[in-house]
Amino acid sequence: MKLAIELHEMTKADLSRKLNISRARVTQMLNLLKLPEKLIREVEEMGDNWDRRLVTERMLRSKAMRAAETCNSNPPL
Repeated sequence: MKLAIELHEMTKADLSRKLNISRARVTQMLNLLKLPEKLIREVEEMGDNWDRRLVTERMLRSKAMRAAETCNSNPPL
């Protein structure tokens, strides 16, 4: 992620839109890269305990907007 910002001159806002996450989350992830290498390895070794992907507000917002557009374009008879 940090490399993407440096190589493509992307802002955190650009990256958040591309990855479909908040700017705050991008900042959090970049800050994790500032941790000591040993600690980063320890966290990576902990693994991912989620069985499925979480539903984010942004995901729900886009679905709600599409649903509203569909309702508005197809009025009831």
